[in-house]
Amino acid sequence: MVATLTLRVYTSTGATTESASVTGIDLISADNATNTLANRQAFPVTVATRSYEKWVKLKVDAWPTTEVKNFRIWGDGTVASSTTLYFTAGQVTGITPTNGSSTVATTNFTTWTTNNKATWDTTAYTATNATTKYAVFQLSVDADCNPGYWNAIATGAETVSYSYEES
Repeated sequence: MVATLTLRVYTSTGATTESASVTGIDLISADNATNTLANRQAFPVTVATRSYEKWVKLKVDAWPTTEVKNFRIWGDGTVASSTTLYFTAGQVTGITPTNGSSTVATTNFTTWTTNNKATWDTTAYTATNATTKYAVFQLSVDADCNPGYWNAIATGAETVSYSYEES
């Protein structure tokens, strides 16, 4: 049987409240798992501040034939000017998301590209409802950044890709 994995956002105290399956995340000034234009408009990240961290995992919704493992993650290598997208992967324990400077998401995500994928999790998962380790993101908006929705000032929203092996 082919495995089915979905992306989940974890919010609240200890990053323990699991969202339903999501197809995108908003890097905003609130700790929620909503992904809509209205959410981005209601909770903008103002210049010289940071978004709340977004704690995400992949969840095994349908059991694989044997296992899924060796999770990798990467982006396209660019973000909007005067912003930095911070990231980490392989985080075992969740902490309450912050909009202060993250002590977890500290690596510039643009480092990780198709030719240089980050290791998210190497654990082999064999059961339905298993979840990977966390990947954590935080957007930093510099003081000289132009205001507005990221898509409006860049060529497009940041696309985060991931892969895994299934056997």
